[in-house]
Amino acid sequence: MNLKEAFQAQNKIERLFDFVSGYLDDEKNLISTTEKHFRSKAAEGQQDEKIEIVVDNKFPPDKVIDFLLMLIDEREKLAKAIHNAKASMKFDLDSAVDVNKKRHSAAETLRQLRNFKSSSQLEKNGGVGYVFNKEGNQTTYRYDIERVKTIDYDRNRVRELIKKIQKEANKVSNEIDAALISTTVKYKLPFDMNAGDFEIIEEFVSK
Repeated sequence: MNLKEAFQAQNKIERLFDFVSGYLDDEKNLISTTEKHFRSKAAEGQQDEKIEIVVDNKFPPDKVIDFLLMLIDEREKLAKAIHNAKASMKFDLDSAVDVNKKRHSAAETLRQLRNFKSSSQLEKNGGVGYVFNKEGNQTTYRYDIERVKTIDYDRNRVRELIKKIQKEANKVSNEIDAALISTTVKYKLPFDMNAGDFEIIEEFVSK
């Protein structure tokens, strides 16, 4: 499989592990329940009855535990195979992915700056002042306030930086995508990647 498929297999193992862990956390999947109905003690001539409570889609717990442990082993094998595959690449994949995320984040931040504009707003009678009149009494008066907001950076430079960063991010993304497909991972998933969780467990416990 290639590196892209290996990451998909990794996610599949993780989802199965969570699913199986949840299955083993549910008490009804771990015990057998038998009900004994003592009808004869309550009514003359009635027969006692023993009823087995059947749980749908129940698997043998020991087999499910074995499957859980198998998933751990497969996760370890796959992790080592992915590590070796990454080591064979011409560049550090993890660093490239991490840095490119920062490029995309920076480009998004700069787009927000690009959209800011200088503005002017007049607030009529927004201010209050105090003066003394001829009689010496303090009185108030109202006056208009103009608020002018001016951006403190070069928006044209921001536009150019967006183009530059986005171009580099796209270039690196293409390189990463190509590497994911072309890099071979020496690992074989022991079950069908596209099969459902119950289907995979059912196949395992039936062996």
